[in-house]
Amino acid sequence: MSGTVRLPSPFQLVSLDSVDSTNEEAKRRAEQGAADGTVVWSLSQSEGRGRRGATWVSEPGNLYCSILLRPHYPAPEAMRISYVAAVAIADALSAILPKSTYVTCKWPNDILIDGRKAAGILMESSSTGSGKLDWLVVGMGVNISHYPENTDFPATSLTREGVERVTPEDMLETLCNRFQCWLVTWRNLGFAPVRRAWLERAHGLGEAVTVRLPQETLEGLFETLDADGALILRQNDGSRRIAAGEVYFQSQKN
Repeated sequence: MSGTVRLPSPFQLVSLDSVDSTNEEAKRRAEQGAADGTVVWSLSQSEGRGRRGATWVSEPGNLYCSILLRPHYPAPEAMRISYVAAVAIADALSAILPKSTYVTCKWPNDILIDGRKAAGILMESSSTGSGKLDWLVVGMGVNISHYPENTDFPATSLTREGVERVTPEDMLETLCNRFQCWLVTWRNLGFAPVRRAWLERAHGLGEAVTVRLPQETLEGLFETLDADGALILRQNDGSRRIAAGEVYFQSQKN
């Protein structure tokens, strides 16, 4: 399987037919000393996960992969790599979708095609005693041939959107190439250009949103991202900074 996939340096591919979760396998390998740039890819997952423990349907035909990084940055800075992954996925999808298709990034970690979820990101990490990360696993899933139905947020797949003859291998190559380009940009130029690219694709920017937090639910306008990647929610009495939460848009499709 690995002979059909060519990844840019310094990525090294670990290809599997099945696994419990590519994130779990990447984490295991991280603890065993696997190198920065290890890419775990599997045709299927038996225990795929999304954010907050949500099940990620993982039948063969879609892309399931996790990239192991050893960024050696403080955790808050390294976690901005989620935006690196988001713009990379958005670029990869836009490259193969019809030109009229609208690809957007939904805060904090989903990628949409015409308002329907087509890909997601799950990041997990381990810190050193100094507060810097020992390793960071960036899990990414892309709906290629199928997608879950009856979900809280509507989903779609590349096949449903009219893309034919794209394999998980094709998507893995394209995605890793785009991820490497944006990762180099982030390392050399900082978060600003990544933030700018994300905002150019931001879903619902300037629109009314509902943000669900563990202890409260807020409403306001999605104003922008701040310099650290937090969502700025504009309310009647001022703006509020939100580092983590679930966003719902009044304009989302059902």
